[in-house]
Amino acid sequence: MMDPDELRGLCAGFRGDPKSHTDDVLIDRIVADVEGYRGFLADPRPQLPPEPLAGRLPLMGWLIYEASWEAVQRVATAFELQPADGRSGSDLAYRQVRRLADAARRLPWPEFAPRALGAIRAQALAESKRDTQGGYDAAWIAHQEGRRRHQSYLDSHGNAPARERFARDLDEVLLQLALAETGTACRTAERVISRWAEELAVADDPQENEASQARWVQRMFRELSEGVQTGELAIATVTRVKQQYGLVEKVDENRLALVTGFQNPGIMTARAALLALALCPAMERLGRSAPGGDSWKQARAGLLERFEAAYRSIEEPVVKADGTPLPMRAEHQRSLVQIRLNLALLMPGYPLPARQPFDRCLELNPLDDQATQALSEWLATQVNGQRRGDANAIGSATMPSFISSVVRCRSLSGVDSGYHEWRAAWFELDRYTSEDGREGRVKAVLDATRPAGEHAS
Repeated sequence: MMDPDELRGLCAGFRGDPKSHTDDVLIDRIVADVEGYRGFLADPRPQLPPEPLAGRLPLMGWLIYEASWEAVQRVATAFELQPADGRSGSDLAYRQVRRLADAARRLPWPEFAPRALGAIRAQALAESKRDTQGGYDAAWIAHQEGRRRHQSYLDSHGNAPARERFARDLDEVLLQLALAETGTACRTAERVISRWAEELAVADDPQENEASQARWVQRMFRELSEGVQTGELAIATVTRVKQQYGLVEKVDENRLALVTGFQNPGIMTARAALLALALCPAMERLGRSAPGGDSWKQARAGLLERFEAAYRSIEEPVVKADGTPLPMRAEHQRSLVQIRLNLALLMPGYPLPARQPFDRCLELNPLDDQATQALSEWLATQVNGQRRGDANAIGSATMPSFISSVVRCRSLSGVDSGYHEWRAAWFELDRYTSEDGREGRVKAVLDATRPAGEHAS
């Protein structure tokens, strides 16, 4: 059985050594130790873990968290759709994630190893990377399991003296669970919207193709709406953690929530809100009722308000303990520009002043044609031989009903054209621009969805 110092060293290795990785040997040791821990169970089960486990359980939870997170990074996008001879690495990592999640489920006194819930989160993310309907369904089941277990673990501490410490730990884990859940909502929608032409279109049956789109529009809107709510929970959680305990610059055995903790929840929530906003006209066209009994106009206004609140979280100032500003990481800069561009495409002319612009393209306000051009150019710029980024689902869409919904969204701002022209002019911002035949498929769907009277340039 690994002692606390060894557990601590393995965890620190994942954080400090980029070469540290999860392998079957480590997982075998984790599984064996968890079974060893179960040997301390008695009937009835003591409320508190016995002394040999008291110091080990939190560290084992941390190790399971780190090992599962490293493994899920090696699960490739859409791995289940790839040829068998090219997916062995993903299949291995997927199995490793599932083994670690099962080890987390087997832990005795799991409320004292709250970070082990990270393995349930990792399993949900791995399932979503299958990029099949079965994978998306399995991801949501795992997300719901993680939330149920979190609440159960919190309730288990009651009014015990150690409650505050573990309530803090569970709050920090809840932030990760909620963030992953919102991410799955975005990932599912972005994959369906962007890969419709290649993976989901029913080319030989237009009626069934239309019906399939209708089913997916309703599912995506529901999941994205829930994703916005869950993202707001993440933002509220990091706010509470900051107020009660502060945020830290580095993860260690005591703390998990970083000073940059507002950025990822803000990004994910804003993405979910924009995708839901883009689907509002499609939902209205299907005759569905607006959420909360409101009109669709009120629903759009509500999503915009929630979007802005999430967007401002991304811009929350980040400083080190000594007061030195911490620059935004490159991937978060990319996300911020993508979000502003997506809003500019959905709501031309919308006012959104940037509070901390790191580039001139962010200084342009409102989000008019000039801003759209500048934001597109920033993403398309090559840095170290690679473009900075794509334009997310709105810049990669091949789902006809989604494209038509975007056009309708723009018309509600008084702009009846422009999306098709932008999409054709900035094909390089498509996520799948390098795929053989992609440009032709995009052109075909743009031609098929072009509003009457609008001509291709």
